[in-house]
Amino acid sequence: MKPTLGGTCLRGLVAVPLLTAAACGGNVEEAVDVVLARHVHTDLYDAYPGIPSPDGDRVVFADYAADSRSLTIYDVATGTGRVMTTTPAGRSRVTWSPDGSRVVYVNRWPDGHGVWTLDPTTGRESRVVDPGDARVDYPRLLPDGTVTAIRYAGVDTAWVSYAPGSRAMSVVVDGAGGWVAPVQSPDGRAVAYLRAEGGRAALAVTEIATGKTHTLATDLRLGWDRRVEWSSTGESLHLAAAGTHDSLFVAWRVPLDGRPAERLARSGRDVLAVTPLADGRVAFSVYHTRTAVGLVPVTGGEPTDVTTAGSTSAFLPSWHPAGQALGFITFSWRRVRMPIDFDLGVLDLDAEGAPTGTVRTLVSEEGEDYGAAWSPDGRWLAFHSHVEQSDDIWLVPVGGSDRPTRLTHFGPGADTGEPDWSPDGRTLAFSSHGPPLDGNPGSVYTVAVDPVTGFAVADPVRVPLDGFQGYAMGARFSPDGERLAFYGRSFEDGRVTVYTVPAGGGTPTAVISFVNGEPYSAPEWGADGASLFYSRNDGAGPFQVWRVDIPTGATEQVTTGVLGALQPSLSPDGRARPNGFTSDWGG
Repeated sequence: MKPTLGGTCLRGLVAVPLLTAAACGGNVEEAVDVVLARHVHTDLYDAYPGIPSPDGDRVVFADYAADSRSLTIYDVATGTGRVMTTTPAGRSRVTWSPDGSRVVYVNRWPDGHGVWTLDPTTGRESRVVDPGDARVDYPRLLPDGTVTAIRYAGVDTAWVSYAPGSRAMSVVVDGAGGWVAPVQSPDGRAVAYLRAEGGRAALAVTEIATGKTHTLATDLRLGWDRRVEWSSTGESLHLAAAGTHDSLFVAWRVPLDGRPAERLARSGRDVLAVTPLADGRVAFSVYHTRTAVGLVPVTGGEPTDVTTAGSTSAFLPSWHPAGQALGFITFSWRRVRMPIDFDLGVLDLDAEGAPTGTVRTLVSEEGEDYGAAWSPDGRWLAFHSHVEQSDDIWLVPVGGSDRPTRLTHFGPGADTGEPDWSPDGRTLAFSSHGPPLDGNPGSVYTVAVDPVTGFAVADPVRVPLDGFQGYAMGARFSPDGERLAFYGRSFEDGRVTVYTVPAGGGTPTAVISFVNGEPYSAPEWGADGASLFYSRNDGAGPFQVWRVDIPTGATEQVTTGVLGALQPSLSPDGRARPNGFTSDWGG
């Protein structure tokens, strides 16, 4: 898309990351590029691939929202999709029954854990395996109704089978520790699986009767959706994996007779869920993922992409205090490289608000660098980083060559968010789990900063959130610096609520609550401090940016378009909003 930002647009815009086409997944395609289904995911990271039915006439997708996964099934003939599940559950390891009459999955939640099936026509769900006190994973439904799965019971791990309509369990292969995604051969005589070996995996086949094992491939890197599929003849295996020198996940066919493995696609994109169909075709999910930063008037509309940079993505926008530039994360979506190596980029803007030049790099350290926040005087850039094995807030002079200064010392695993400056430039607010030993599920912190030296004046302070029960995400100072806004996710039902709280702590005030995927970032204050911009998708479909009036609770949708938008950031003059939006965010 060409930037179409006009001379007067920026001053009346908000910046948001634009979500184009899908939230991390892509098209389920066969090798000759026949698209079976296209799906927009609700979460950037937790975007599982589409799984086609054996006949290729339907495709099921799992979406993450409010700590739950819902299932959407597309009819290939009509191209229409329908959300089939209505109750929250931890649905995972989704597959189909051999005849395509049911979707099969494991519910990870303790309440209701076991193997379940879903009727793709009626949406009726049934638990077919209740493992009792044990835990099961990687279920498969056989033609006779038997269910196979990995069963974990204490220190014992086995590949087992459950008879149809019964809790009777039989051990098929004992000592299956390290096994991933086992699947029985069409003739029932062998089991193929991935065997975890440190950070890599091997592809192996074990003869069930004799226990003899053949290793077919080693040193594989795997994606989140780990699965192996047999060809209908049992002569080869199909999987998605990255070899030693691969920068992307690749579709593979691996013959059992010792011939070399064959790459099925070189699409230039990550490929997952390689699935042989009954008619001999092979389907797979291709991730079309790009996020961009766009501008939209605060009065509403469809965001315009201003960070057109080929395959490079951008999101989590922020403004220079004088409105002369936009900062954001730059990166390339590579599922094989998660966690992603984020850098901080900047795009200069002219006096009329139009982009000038190209995206340039502000900060490029090891691991994740994100959340560029200019100090109000424009001298400092605060950001989150994993540099030096940290998970903390750092500060660096703008335009200088000095190394960043670490302001917090929480360390790895703190899940610290992006910072936000107080209007006087003396305090940064952010969310974090804090020190790993604190047992903090996520709270709001502030750290005082000397605006002259850039050093932390004191240790970070956890902002008291009296009576709050949940996981706090993001933090933003109000225009007068008196209050903070943040997202809170409920431990009980996973709903997201927009809260405000005095900057020094107190009882949070709930502004609005809704079912949501991961909003990424924090609510953004309106220029008058009487409204907040926030991201929501009501648990399904693309995100959009909304505005809520704090005194009345009245809401209005700000962004439009099929691609979606989130992470609003208001321009310094209060008239423009950059937003993150997704471009090719598919599953």
